[in-house]
Amino acid sequence: MTQPLHISSLLVRSHPDRMHGIADHIARMPHAEVSMTDPIGKIVVVLETDSDQAIADGLTQIQLLDGVASAALVFHQICEGGELLADASQAQGAQQ
Repeated sequence: MTQPLHISSLLVRSHPDRMHGIADHIARMPHAEVSMTDPIGKIVVVLETDSDQAIADGLTQIQLLDGVASAALVFHQICEGGELLADASQAQGAQQ
């Protein structure tokens, strides 16, 4: 049996002058991807982890970064390995 995958999305608010440095730091974190930034200091982050605890740890790390005003979990989904394979197969079939 495969491990479940926890997919979550975070909204991070920072001072606009610090946003690029914070986004770069987050992008270097394990399991994190910066999917969007906004000039007023908003950063959207996607985490793909193997547990709820890893999400909480990542969120806490981000909240403690110098220059972060706030970081909040806005989405969380648990996918079983079989679900991911089925979704990938369906997407591939739709492209053909």
